[in-house]
Amino acid sequence: MEPREFFIEDRLERFRLKAFCNLGESGLGFFRLEEVLRMANVSVSELSDIPMNDAPNQGSLELRKAIANLYPGVSPNQVLVTTGTGEALYLAFHLMVKPKTKVALIWPAFQALYEIPKMLGATIIQVPHEVAFQSSTWKEIDADLYILNHPHNPTGKTFPDSEWESLLGWFREKKKQVLFDEHYRFLPGVGFMGRTGVDTNHSFYGTGSFTKCFGVTGLRVGWLIAEESFIARARSFKDYLTHTVSPISEKIALGLLENKESFLPDIQSRVRNNIAKFTSLWKELPQTKDFTVPKGGLVGWLKLESGISSEVYADRLFEKTGVFVLPGSNFEVEGFLRIGFGETEERMAEGLKRWKECTDLI
Repeated sequence: MEPREFFIEDRLERFRLKAFCNLGESGLGFFRLEEVLRMANVSVSELSDIPMNDAPNQGSLELRKAIANLYPGVSPNQVLVTTGTGEALYLAFHLMVKPKTKVALIWPAFQALYEIPKMLGATIIQVPHEVAFQSSTWKEIDADLYILNHPHNPTGKTFPDSEWESLLGWFREKKKQVLFDEHYRFLPGVGFMGRTGVDTNHSFYGTGSFTKCFGVTGLRVGWLIAEESFIARARSFKDYLTHTVSPISEKIALGLLENKESFLPDIQSRVRNNIAKFTSLWKELPQTKDFTVPKGGLVGWLKLESGISSEVYADRLFEKTGVFVLPGSNFEVEGFLRIGFGETEERMAEGLKRWKECTDLI
């Protein structure tokens, strides 16, 4: 069994480090180590004192406590620290998915959410994003596993409050198994922290991380939340993969979670300002037709005029302006671009100016 090429990652590798204005990535523009240590309130001398043995396989107790505090009713024993969210998803799917398992998820989707289940023999039920944020849509779908990625990548959509409560109530009533992929909880449209659907008492499990929201993807820290017996199985499986997360990454991760109130509001302001800027002028960008304004997270979904290849558009935009965007074809949907809002506000403004003035793209 082997998954197909990871379309998004291949393109990111080719363009993300060369772009003048990076609107292709789904995370905040990176901070440098010196800045990250200041954000985490960790000194270089503290890092120098870390013993370079393996961290605990499940993750340090201190870090698991900090993660558990993000979820109502979750204990540290229900947390598994992983090497990024990708590993958390890989572990969860190998334990939850068997051949012919019916998996329903919002479409389009981040490829890892369906490629691994598909590799394991699952039947994928695509729930179009246009109707996916209505609880009634899901109540008509008979699946063994429901995956809710919210705020949604690539559209930035999320559930209205009434639809959210209705859907969770239905999942509980029908005893459905749900996996909540909540990578963008730290970047809600309003407020400080987004809501979670995780409830280990009802088989509502979750994956998450802060690395994209905090601009520290290089730390490679994520987690899986589930009831204790599931976590024990996942931890055993993890021994065949990365085994442990670096103790250096764990130390910095703990500091960031404990000190997030000191730096996260500035990040949220930056992302929201970028979204507002783009929303105000997307109609001036060449050959664009419609835009889904994000309700959370830091990505949005821009529709192109009919008949335009998203890959050709993205390639020419990069060649002529240095602005990098992700074509919808990388999400197996044509005619769209995914726009990321993690750039600095200055680069975002200049990138959009260049894009607007580039009238010979197609």
